[in-house]
Amino acid sequence: MLDADAYHGSVEIGGTMPALGYGEIVHAGSKTKMKVGSYVAGMFGAQTHSTCKANSVFPMMKFPCLPLKSSLGLMSLSCGLTAYAGVFYVCKPPRKGDTVVITAAAGAVGSIASQLAKSTGARVIGVAGGKKKGSYLVNDLGLDGALDYKDDERTLDEQLDDLCPDGIDFLYDNVGGGVLNTLMGRINTNGRIIICGAISQYGKQRGTAIGPSNYIKLAERGAMMKGFNAMQYMTWKLPFMLCGMFYLYMRGKVKMTEHTEFGIASYPTAL
Repeated sequence: MLDADAYHGSVEIGGTMPALGYGEIVHAGSKTKMKVGSYVAGMFGAQTHSTCKANSVFPMMKFPCLPLKSSLGLMSLSCGLTAYAGVFYVCKPPRKGDTVVITAAAGAVGSIASQLAKSTGARVIGVAGGKKKGSYLVNDLGLDGALDYKDDERTLDEQLDDLCPDGIDFLYDNVGGGVLNTLMGRINTNGRIIICGAISQYGKQRGTAIGPSNYIKLAERGAMMKGFNAMQYMTWKLPFMLCGMFYLYMRGKVKMTEHTEFGIASYPTAL
């Protein structure tokens, strides 16, 4: 947060934490054409009231059967639409017969990406830490298996021998580091690796992050690795992504799991 070269920008000591959100208009200038009482979304920051320029916010899109707060989860830029773009647009999407692995699969993005991949008919394995999260992936999200990188009894490689004996065709990575490196060693011919995030490396000093030493597998297997962020797909693709997500939600192919905290004082703990 203090790194001046950070991709999303830095925050000065005493500054307001940036945060996407939605809110109700309580006052609007006469030239804005905004109406008091209507709801808008934007980068409001972690605060109870925000002053914004009219062109920096956009009206809330209301979908039948979905609450407004779905704009922070399933239908949001930072969660649902990031998952949708990564699964369907960045590379050739998964298909029936493929083995797909999603890291941080119990997280905000990973849990949605896992369900989207499963909707294609592919065999989907999630990576998460702890038996409780593994149970959530299999029993609640309907994945075909779970890899526990925190397991003290079996290494990740040993678990992969059981759950991915024929290798990995599509890897959606949110963690980076050693987990990514191990999974890259299992990538199949013409496999695709999507780089969405690197949770395990955030907060490390510049130049000290652990990169994948197994990158040569990309050449050996004719595989590809491509990074992205959702903003790169927010042009003409946005309506298709929103409609596609809503369609899958209504068909019961994807559900929104939430954890809710109340009050601005709970923000630091929630973060």
